[in-house]
Amino acid sequence: HNEEEILGLDYGEKRIGVSISKLNKKMAVPHSIIQYKDIEIAFDEIKRITETNNIKLIVLGMPKTLKNEIGFKAKEVMSFKEKLVENIRIDVEFEDERLSTAQALNSINKKSKNQYVDDSAATIILNNYLEKLR
Repeated sequence: HNEEEILGLDYGEKRIGVSISKLNKKMAVPHSIIQYKDIEIAFDEIKRITETNNIKLIVLGMPKTLKNEIGFKAKEVMSFKEKLVENIRIDVEFEDERLSTAQALNSINKKSKNQYVDDSAATIILNNYLEKLR
């Protein structure tokens, strides 16, 4: 019997960073990066991940501006959330991600290409969320 886990998503126009909680929601680990041209492909992949990992909740990074306003990017994320809920029918909650990309950039080796930033940003988003659950 699998414990229910939570999926963390860091939405981007061409790629979505994915992380997943482990040990009954104790910590988040990077899962994958979904690269896509067509959003339907991304939804199919997210659905597959949720089904194979017993996911009951998705936490989506919400990029508010530093003044705490809802900017252009945030509106994109909100419309992504609406479509996601329609497609996958799992609860989706927002986690403020203003700090997560900066944290991700700081936590990876500066010499490496930036390919892992989305992945670790999703992990930080989910870890921040899990900390609040405790």
